Amino acid sequence: MMLHTALIAIAVALQGGTQPSQRPAPDTQTVAYQVSGIKVIQRINRSTNLVAVRVYLLGGTRQLVPVTAGIEPFLIRASAYGTARFPGVETQRAMAQTGAQVLLDAAADWTVFGFVGLSREFEGSWRVLADRLASPTLKSDAVERARSRLLGETRLRYTDPDQRLHLLATRSRFAGHPYALDPWGTEFSLGEISAKDLAAYHDAQIVKSRMLLVVAGNVEQATVERLVGETLGQLPQGTYRWTLPPAAPQRDSRWLIEARPLPTNYILGYFTGPPPQSSEYPAFVVATQFLSGAVGGAVRQARSLSYASYAPLIEQAIPVAGVYASTASPGEVMRILDDQVEFLRGLNIPQEFVSQLVDKMLIYQMMTGGTNDEQADQLARAELYFGDYRRAGPNMQRLRGVKSREVAEVTDKYLRSMSYGFIGDTAKMRGHW
Repeated sequence: MMLHTALIAIAVALQGGTQPSQRPAPDTQTVAYQVSGIKVIQRINRSTNLVAVRVYLLGGTRQLVPVTAGIEPFLIRASAYGTARFPGVETQRAMAQTGAQVLLDAAADWTVFGFVGLSREFEGSWRVLADRLASPTLKSDAVERARSRLLGETRLRYTDPDQRLHLLATRSRFAGHPYALDPWGTEFSLGEISAKDLAAYHDAQIVKSRMLLVVAGNVEQATVERLVGETLGQLPQGTYRWTLPPAAPQRDSRWLIEARPLPTNYILGYFTGPPPQSSEYPAFVVATQFLSGAVGGAVRQARSLSYASYAPLIEQAIPVAGVYASTASPGEVMRILDDQVEFLRGLNIPQEFVSQLVDKMLIYQMMTGGTNDEQADQLARAELYFGDYRRAGPNMQRLRGVKSREVAEVTDKYLRSMSYGFIGDTAKMRGHW
């Protein structure tokens, strides 16, 4: 049975994948420069009529304590209802007229605020975005409208089983670490943050030293320099200095459990891996793909015990991977998950299978990673995690050098202590904690 499961794992990990179509390489040029104290990375691509802009506000959950969780997305959401240059509804109306799609994402390492829009509308889109960061009016009605929206989203996030499960597993693994805080906030924190708090946070924390600006698409460097200098370049410099977060705490396996009388039970276990700049990281990524195939094959395909079972991978300064399953038979599934993790730790995967999986991962990256928005994200991650935006391309190519023995080493080293979240009927676990 163990050998059969291993073969299922390899087959699942390697299945699928199509050859990418042959497209001409875009005319690109990537440069880095400073504008009034703001670091800018720009990839100029003249083969498109789009441009992606991402402003990274660095620090993420390290900026927070429990009572201020969510303050940064709260501030940016409130800015949608009025700024100095675009008062009231003019803020959203002015951006809508450009056709740009606005992005806001709060994560463990940073908050991203940006847009994807037409190159010919770049100046108009930029001025709205910059004014939202530099000069939000934060009137009481704007703050309350933003609070109402965020509270509604938070209630959904904390009641939807899958989203709630991620929060539980994260707290379980990172208790006592900044990553344990929810960057989007809780009902309590969002209810307590006042307009005065938002204004004080803006004055203290929306500073140039916390910003990394990435622009990808068809826009001239001179245009970016001029507009940044006229807008965000006028903000205070601040004294922030980006560093990688502290290491995850060492701990034995632990559980955070929410007992609910649900027909479907939800299990999610997280373990941490080596940082992205580590020589072990490529093998860790590959090992996670094999683990995903193993748990999916053993739980879902071989036994039909779940409609979704896989190994998630969260790429951040402290990477997280794990095992997930939704099932009516959590006790049986938990036993299978443990077996798959333990067996993979001792499995010597043939090099040919490792190479085939890496090829498929790189093909997928080629097919899905070519948009301006995705390129901007890759450039930022390379700059912040590796200290050099030029590592954005070579970073994926590091996978090509992964050896079978390296996969075996990282699985044995990192798949040892997993922290879990569980939502469902605890009686059905039958002691499999």
